[in-house]
Amino acid sequence: MLIQYVGRLFVNGVGGARCTSTLKRRVRKEWEHINKPTHYVWGFDASRKEKSRAERVVQTMPEFIHIFPLIDKGITKEVAHGILNKAGIKRPAMYDMRYPNNNCIGCVKGGKGYWNKIRTDFPDVFQLRANMERELGYTCIKGVYLDELDLSEGREQKIIVEDCGIFCELLTEESSNE
Repeated sequence: MLIQYVGRLFVNGVGGARCTSTLKRRVRKEWEHINKPTHYVWGFDASRKEKSRAERVVQTMPEFIHIFPLIDKGITKEVAHGILNKAGIKRPAMYDMRYPNNNCIGCVKGGKGYWNKIRTDFPDVFQLRANMERELGYTCIKGVYLDELDLSEGREQKIIVEDCGIFCELLTEESSNE
């Protein structure tokens, strides 16, 4: 179980989920120590939330040059999906299953609507996370254990609809000029 490996007794908290700090940040810092990068290219899209994330990255990692191509070009997640589709690149299956992100199945950062969808689509994963919460005595969703979550609670998951717009026209024009 991930929590025992990490040695922490919480699922997620104000600082985020333990998997983010262990499987992303720690691995990146170990890689930085060996490789000494000077630039990072990030895939944050042009939404307000992602722009805020980009600002936090710049503030917390001032020793690096940060490049945000999607933000710089005003590309949203929907447009990015459209561009990839136009290029013949299939998106991860979780988007086609009506999930707004391609996180781990049973991501502890999900909300009530996400968990009710996981309960339906991946009942075994739902049960594993519910058992983990009880074993640890901590919840994924503030104030409610998964096994007590009302089926009617939470927002319906936002569907990412591909919307290539002008970017696909530009891609088509560029490839015909080559």
